[in-house]
Amino acid sequence: MRPVASGGIGAPVARVEDRRLVTGAGRFVADAALPGMLHAAFVRSPHAHARIIAVDTAAARAMPGVHAVLTGADLLDAGVRPLPHAAVLRRADGTPMRAPPRHALAAGWVRHAGEAVAIVVAASAQTAADAAEAVAVEWEPHDAVVEARAALADGAPRVNREAPDNLLGVFAHGDPGAVDAAFAAAAHVARVEVVNNRLVANALEPRAALADWQDGRLTLRVGCQMPHLARAQLADAVFGIAPERVRVLVEDIGGGFGAKSFLYPEYVAVAQAARHTGRPVRWVATRSESFLADSHGRDSVSEAALALDADGTFLAMRVATVANVGAYVSHLGAVIPTLAGTKPLAGPYRTPLIDLDVRVVQTHTAPVDAYRGAGRPEAAYLVERLVEAAALATGIPALDLRRRNFVPRAAMPFTSAMGEVYDSGDFARVTALALAAADWDGHAGRRAAARARGRLGGRGLAYFIESTGAANPVESVRLELGAETVTVYSGTQNMGQGLETAYAQLVVEALGVDLARVRIVQGDTDRVARGGGSGGSRSLFIGGAAIGDACARLVALARARGAAPAADAWFAFARAQGGTLSVEGKVKVDAFSWPNGCHVCEVEIDRDTGAVAVTRFTAVDDVGRVINPLIVHGQVAGAVAQGLGQALLEEAVYDRRSGQLLTGSFADYAMPRAGIVRALGVFLDESAPCTTNPLGAKGAGEGGSIGAPPAVAAAVLDALAECGVTHLDMPFTAPKVWRALQRART
Repeated sequence: MRPVASGGIGAPVARVEDRRLVTGAGRFVADAALPGMLHAAFVRSPHAHARIIAVDTAAARAMPGVHAVLTGADLLDAGVRPLPHAAVLRRADGTPMRAPPRHALAAGWVRHAGEAVAIVVAASAQTAADAAEAVAVEWEPHDAVVEARAALADGAPRVNREAPDNLLGVFAHGDPGAVDAAFAAAAHVARVEVVNNRLVANALEPRAALADWQDGRLTLRVGCQMPHLARAQLADAVFGIAPERVRVLVEDIGGGFGAKSFLYPEYVAVAQAARHTGRPVRWVATRSESFLADSHGRDSVSEAALALDADGTFLAMRVATVANVGAYVSHLGAVIPTLAGTKPLAGPYRTPLIDLDVRVVQTHTAPVDAYRGAGRPEAAYLVERLVEAAALATGIPALDLRRRNFVPRAAMPFTSAMGEVYDSGDFARVTALALAAADWDGHAGRRAAARARGRLGGRGLAYFIESTGAANPVESVRLELGAETVTVYSGTQNMGQGLETAYAQLVVEALGVDLARVRIVQGDTDRVARGGGSGGSRSLFIGGAAIGDACARLVALARARGAAPAADAWFAFARAQGGTLSVEGKVKVDAFSWPNGCHVCEVEIDRDTGAVAVTRFTAVDDVGRVINPLIVHGQVAGAVAQGLGQALLEEAVYDRRSGQLLTGSFADYAMPRAGIVRALGVFLDESAPCTTNPLGAKGAGEGGSIGAPPAVAAAVLDALAECGVTHLDMPFTAPKVWRALQRART
């Protein structure tokens, strides 16, 4: 067997892209500048719901340095079409869902605070911002509704005039009659109502765009996880031009988390402003704009019940969810709480029956779309809270209930009650590893020590499973062997998850070349012919598999030409063949991967203030075959931090009467810091590799955000149980916990 060069699969190689990023050599949209470039600022609605009577731009246009002021009417006159979205649902009467058109600039009505009404283009960013203040808008304010269940009430203010009840669509699954029978025969029934709080992605780099038209062709520089999707949406849906007349260029992205997956109204407006002025136009969002106008995440309320027999075996589950998609249907806004978020609803359990009803509702709030986990955190949180409630209802410890109902490894592949096929996994093994790593049995001593200090101690465990990778099942790459380097052209997108390194390691593994000789090209629709981008933990699962296929094709080509190169001999072979050899690799996966994990959390709670401290957190994740353990550890740890943020701190809150965002800055919206967990242990189990892709890899980027919230919830409620508190909704902030303690005392 050929010896593999160091740095191949399984090696903890330090990320090759980090030197560029930490030394200030990264290149983001705000770093790009073009000759003659102008700057844009937006006029945004101060109202959550209002009719636009008139927009007076005269004063702004007259200001020195202002080159253009465009309104929604101007864009309509120029033939700019509304933004597209995935129309996947039907209304309760069976008719297709009807969402209001989402224009790049509001036309006639605004439906959430911060919606863009006009764009000002000027010689400097400051001049543009000043001129935006001079645009006068005459408004006719209307009542607003910001909560999904309130939006369904009779007489609630309308968001969508084509859906007077604000119900965009419904999603149902299961056999209600069979579930009724299972509940009627049950010895125990557990019930919960859980809230998944609305979140703001808050990437380190705010959104930005730089547009330039040359000879009727648009180049858009943007931080986007899916460049080819953005090109298709701009060309086909918005401007009605051929795709080859649009180039989307993505360099470095300062965090995406799903919220940078798709086209935004501002990108379209900036592109049209550049076409209108004949000059490049750049816009960089302020943090306030990010809070107001970036897509948000989560925001759902679920009522659920679990039927069990006398031995604690799960018989059936019933779930009714109301999901808030905001004022407009963003690209995947209707997909996340339905098609995406319900796939793993059975969890790791053998529950034979599930009756599900999801109602997708519009409100006068920012649109909700993909955010790390994208529907799977909501599902895992619901299921694990339900298991904890079942433990109280039956008197059987929650850990025992889980073990009794886990899908055993011997049953794989296993078809869940949601009709999804779990190809691999060993849930009992992963749980045992987590209990050992967390020193589960030692918690009693730590709880006693906390009590001696006047604090409440609690311990919680959660198990999650998620679906990743196959929503867009095809990926291809082009691999070029040159005289000195191997270059991979991939349509997935690096956004901080280490793809440049992991992809290079796959090439090293297959060809034996030195890691330093591998180049990865992404983010340019002119240089990369096609690609599905990065989202849903698909990049390594399918993009990496395509690289493996390309490498295999190169080896076959070399052998067909009478060569069997090894290591650096590959480059001599390329020179002998004329300098460059090119092969295409392509993979189509037929099924999802199912990463899963067991997370254990310990907390201490200050009785006097309600402050929750996470003292220990242990994550054991099954992500299949691990290409780079150093990167995966970082991915899991980062996702855990975001999950802790949701559980303990983060919540986007709107005023119920005015529809104003009350948490519109970091002074009001709390973000997790490094000290949010005192001791974090991350462990990986590779004993059950994925069988649905050639690498054996499963998605690794989102598990922490899925497992952490229910683990924290279990720990917090365990700590509060001795005080009589049995229910609390995220985030578990100090004031909320303190109030719960006060209510319990009285």
